[in-house]
Amino acid sequence: MNGLRLFFAVWPPLEARKRLWRSLAPLRQSVPGVRWVPPERLHVTLRFMGDTSTDDLRRRVAAADAMRRIPPFHAELAGAGTFPRRGSPRVYWVGVRAAALLRLRETLDGELAKAGIDREDRTFFPHMTVGRTRGAGAAGDRLRAGVAGDFPPDDPGFAVATVHLVRSDLFPEGPRYANVHEVVLGRRGGRHRRWAGHSRDS
Repeated sequence: MNGLRLFFAVWPPLEARKRLWRSLAPLRQSVPGVRWVPPERLHVTLRFMGDTSTDDLRRRVAAADAMRRIPPFHAELAGAGTFPRRGSPRVYWVGVRAAALLRLRETLDGELAKAGIDREDRTFFPHMTVGRTRGAGAAGDRLRAGVAGDFPPDDPGFAVATVHLVRSDLFPEGPRYANVHEVVLGRRGGRHRRWAGHSRDS
């Protein structure tokens, strides 16, 4: 099906993303063959929607607006690891911890279900993907070793005040993102800002 490739996301403040990028510098230098996600593309995927027709976009937007009843909150970075958890690693992630993130996801899932969109089978695990690798040989082993322990240390976390519905367009050099709808948390009335194309390129 042709349409918009969409997902719901939380964008941490840019300074928080840059801080995480700096903390990954030793790992980037020691592990070759990893495609690292630049700070401007780091995000927490709340739910991936895949290809969506223009007509179905309205249902996604209506479901998103239900999240505004949840007030802004603080999130923390909480450890790191790789997917899959066993075998050759393919994705390097940093965990994100906040009970309100789970409430956001549950609220969104409930509203999407009312609109006839099935819930996902997978358990929601809040995280930011920070790198991808083919996971072959020693590079994969070093990647897994590099994320062991409490990473990142002493990070103050970040405030979450908005959720976005994001368009993703795939290119050889990496995806390009554009916010198409914004929900301001804790705002119970009024109009919401929308974007026709606010880009977050590589």
